[in-house]
Amino acid sequence: MLIRRVPLADNHVSMGTTLTVIVPMFNSASTVGEAIRSVQAQSMDDWRMVVVNDGSTDHGPAIVEELMRTDPRIRMVHQSNRGLAGARNAGLQAALALDARYLSFLDADDAMYPGAYEALISAAARTGASYAGYELCDERLVSLGRQSPVSAPVVGLDEQLEWNRTATHAHLFTPESIGEERFDESLRVVEDYDMWLRLAIKGERWQGVEKIVAAYRLRPSSMSKQFGPMCACLTRVVRKAFNAARSAGLDDLIDLSEARFRRVVGHAALMYATMQALAEPAPGKPVAAEMLASRPKPAGFSAADLAQAACTGLLFGACLAPEVDGSRERPWLTELRRWWVRCAEEQWCDFADIEAATNELAHKIIHPDSIVADLLHRAQSAHAREHGIVVLSLDRQGRRLVREASRRGLRVLAMDDRTGDADVALLEPLPMVRVVRNAPAFRAVLVEDFAGAPWISPAFGLGSAEADRLSTLIGHRPPATLTWDAARAVIGSANLALMRSALHMPRAKAG
Repeated sequence: MLIRRVPLADNHVSMGTTLTVIVPMFNSASTVGEAIRSVQAQSMDDWRMVVVNDGSTDHGPAIVEELMRTDPRIRMVHQSNRGLAGARNAGLQAALALDARYLSFLDADDAMYPGAYEALISAAARTGASYAGYELCDERLVSLGRQSPVSAPVVGLDEQLEWNRTATHAHLFTPESIGEERFDESLRVVEDYDMWLRLAIKGERWQGVEKIVAAYRLRPSSMSKQFGPMCACLTRVVRKAFNAARSAGLDDLIDLSEARFRRVVGHAALMYATMQALAEPAPGKPVAAEMLASRPKPAGFSAADLAQAACTGLLFGACLAPEVDGSRERPWLTELRRWWVRCAEEQWCDFADIEAATNELAHKIIHPDSIVADLLHRAQSAHAREHGIVVLSLDRQGRRLVREASRRGLRVLAMDDRTGDADVALLEPLPMVRVVRNAPAFRAVLVEDFAGAPWISPAFGLGSAEADRLSTLIGHRPPATLTWDAARAVIGSANLALMRSALHMPRAKAG
């Protein structure tokens, strides 16, 4: 392995730099420059980069060399092709020699957003590792209008066993967190998830950052479209993790039962099989069916399970943001319904679940920002501009609502006496936002500054129950109550009508 070194200028980074970014590269000439420039555009400049040329045969190395001439923070490692895991290991070896306080991986076809590393480093100082959200983009790195936000304020083994919570490019570590662990070079796919599970078994915890820090490029021709190998490999990786966690005596702390294993692997298999079904032209979906039949799974899948797998499959498999207008959704919706019929024939779900899954999907594909926009529009009609708004939960959707209300210049009183401290802490201080955590403080601020404000209950599934509870507790009735459930139901019903219209739309006649 040859490391091409460029002497560091005196006014640049010294040994002991804050961050080293590892970029594996194989025939990535069309994207690697964009990835590197996204790091150069960061607000912090105390970083180094190790690009690993993993046997590229295109002009990607020449692009990197050109950038190296003007930026001595960038170095390049050359090796014969070892695959993604081997490239990351080579980069890790070189990065550790640079004595950075933090390490991060960035694939050559992704990109970081401004302020990403500052946010991640600030959070990682608490646990030794951090993770954040990322944006899903097409091949041109244009947003598909969908993000994958953080799923929990802190992620450990229990959370990671459910699914891979920490995207490779949207998190970072201290060298101490990684220790002697390395990527398994026998794995051609899901090698990152395998690594994170091994770290989690050793006790690593990732502090969440509720910020979209990176762009993730989805490409139909990428490795991730090998759905069968992905499914088989993930099954082996998760089985190994369950066994290792049991051997470590962790079954006294978290659920490591065989039933949980079958559920976790079964839901992942349903997701990959749905991706396959969307791309498979045969109406009976035989390849997708064989893929799911050969995997461990629970006794059956619910309509919600089918709809969730469809949402994930459309984004990560078909590279489509599932929008509906009564016609454009017909191709993918037709293939989904055929797949669900096959699932019912195999008795993995009931035939009645097909209609229920269509209804679930009509609601699941709603972007949360659409619900936020609807709620704030209704709140402003109820004099929110004059009186402000009261938000009754600081769960994920509540925080989303508060941020957007603050951005629009609305005064906000956020009351939450139920959500955990770690979740609430994900909401950073915002202009004109007051947060209270108990009923006496809520009543005092409400009567003084927000007496005429409409209340919004964003907690999914609670409807107006939270508003009723709090109004009874403090003896004050709101002038208006708006709920996430009601707004979602209206938009979802409209989506469902359009989807049914698309399914029954006659085909255009040839000629």
